[in-house]
Amino acid sequence: MTNRVEPETFDTSQYHDDCVTILREKHWLSFLKKFNGNNEEVTKQFAFTFNGEKALIGNFSFIILEDTIPQTLGISPEGENYFKTKKFKEKSWTQFMSRLRVSSANWKKGVPRSWLIHPWDEMVYIIQKFVTCEGCYSIVYLYHIKLLLHLNGQCTISLPYFL
Repeated sequence: MTNRVEPETFDTSQYHDDCVTILREKHWLSFLKKFNGNNEEVTKQFAFTFNGEKALIGNFSFIILEDTIPQTLGISPEGENYFKTKKFKEKSWTQFMSRLRVSSANWKKGVPRSWLIHPWDEMVYIIQKFVTCEGCYSIVYLYHIKLLLHLNGQCTISLPYFL
C-alpha cells in the first residue's frame, strides 16, 4: 500500500486552469512537473536513513543540505529564510479565507482547508501534496499561507526551506 505522503505524478489536468496559470506564472510548474511517480521502497529507505545531512538508498549515499536542494531542483536559493513554525504578524492571510471564517481561525491548531476560497483551497492542496509533503490535506497552517502569499506575489521565499 502506498503512503499518501509520497508525491505522485503532477498532472495539470487534475487541477483548475486558474491554479495551473498561477503555478506557471510563478515558475513553479516546471518544478512540479519533475514529479513522475514514486517508489515506496526508496521512500522508506530514505526516511529510515536520512540523518539531516545524508541519506542512503541501497549502496548510494548522497548529501542533502540547504544549498544542494536548490542546485539539484534548479530553483533560486534567494528569499526569506522561513520555517513552518515561524509566525508572521501581518493579517494578509485573510484574503485567502472565507470572511465568515476569519474570526474563527486558530492557527495553533490550523484551520480546515475548506475554509479557504477558490483557487487558494486547491493551491494549498498542491502545496501540501508536492512541496511540504503533508500527511493530512484537510488542515492548513500559517506556513501554507506564507507559500500562498508567495504565489500571490506578496512575498519572496525560498522553496528549499519547505523541502
